[in-house]
Amino acid sequence: QIFPAGDEGVALKLTTAKYYIPSGRCIQKQEHDKKSSAMAFDEESEDTAPVDSAGADTLKIIKRDIYQTNGGRVVYGGGGIVPDVYLDQEKWNPIEINLERKALFFDFAVRYTTEHPDVPRDLVVTDQMVSEFKAFLKEKNFDYKSTLEASLDKMKDVIKDENKEAEFASLLESMEAMVAKEKEADFDRSIDYIKRAIKRDIISKVYGQTGLYEEVLLKSDPDVQKALQLLQDPKEYAKLMVGDKSKKAEL
Repeated sequence: QIFPAGDEGVALKLTTAKYYIPSGRCIQKQEHDKKSSAMAFDEESEDTAPVDSAGADTLKIIKRDIYQTNGGRVVYGGGGIVPDVYLDQEKWNPIEINLERKALFFDFAVRYTTEHPDVPRDLVVTDQMVSEFKAFLKEKNFDYKSTLEASLDKMKDVIKDENKEAEFASLLESMEAMVAKEKEADFDRSIDYIKRAIKRDIISKVYGQTGLYEEVLLKSDPDVQKALQLLQDPKEYAKLMVGDKSKKAEL
């Protein structure tokens, strides 16, 4: 089904069937029974890493049909469209994971917009707002287990299993103090993410999805920013569109 997108000659094509692009290749992936990409969490460390539970073959060349674009690039069918440019995926740390899990950015946005109803679309998260957020977290008794804490807990379990608690008591006490000090610095290390998330949920609360995308996501998303950079650099864009004819496609 085709939906007009405003400008003449521009439209969005939505399909739930197999999709073939002009070169004739089908970009639909065949493994319907596998799950889509997800974020996997380590329950012990509360750390996270991006994981493709459908198998990482969406970004790997596997044996499938080979096509060439008009510019000579080698492309493959049956596995989606492989990006021309790869960007590292952002990895959340434990404090960020737990702030999101517990919806504390959202809860703060609800309170903030109640107390400050006239939020501008070009909201800037100030140091005062960050201080208010810190006070809000303290009020909510926010806590989490850092990666170092989780590792220290595992060490304690091993020491306990070995009946060495008395011998390591002094060392463990010292390490606990060091880990606690490191944890205190987690907030400052994540300040850029925290500011973006505060703005994200406040703008979303006041201006909905349109405001969220226009004022936050499209302005800060690394993929969008890279795409805009390429579109503004015709020479670099043209280089991506031309295949390396000195190389042959390999299965």
